[in-house]
Amino acid sequence: MYCDINTNPVMMSDCCSTPTLTNLFPYRMNAMLRAAGRSGRLPATDIKQDATKYVILMNMPGVAKERVAITAEDNGLSIQTTTEEKKEDETLKTVYRERMGGIYERKFHFEEPVDIENVTAHMENGVLELTVPKKAQNTDIKTIHVD
Repeated sequence: MYCDINTNPVMMSDCCSTPTLTNLFPYRMNAMLRAAGRSGRLPATDIKQDATKYVILMNMPGVAKERVAITAEDNGLSIQTTTEEKKEDETLKTVYRERMGGIYERKFHFEEPVDIENVTAHMENGVLELTVPKKAQNTDIKTIHVD
């Protein structure tokens, strides 16, 4: 399974473009820097699995579940939502700002077959939980008769 933050693959040559932390964690850091540079937001994500399913947990604080769009195709999932900036009190001058509206977007591609038709999603306390069942692999041994 691999994640694609901005639909552009991270190339090995990208890891040497910026010295410092990107050399230590090249793929994750470059993806985060690209997302931040486009004013995109990168939700913290955990991915767990067992023999029958993947479980994806994504932090989406302040996002209503009605604003989350999840699409499935080609053995993958795309999760997207937007948050709007709130109107500020014009009598106050902003000195420092970290909170802002923007786009949450992540794409997940599965290397082994998954059952896209039975994916479930649940959101509680700003955490989106996706359960993605794996397709059962046929492990029966079949004898082929030679004519």
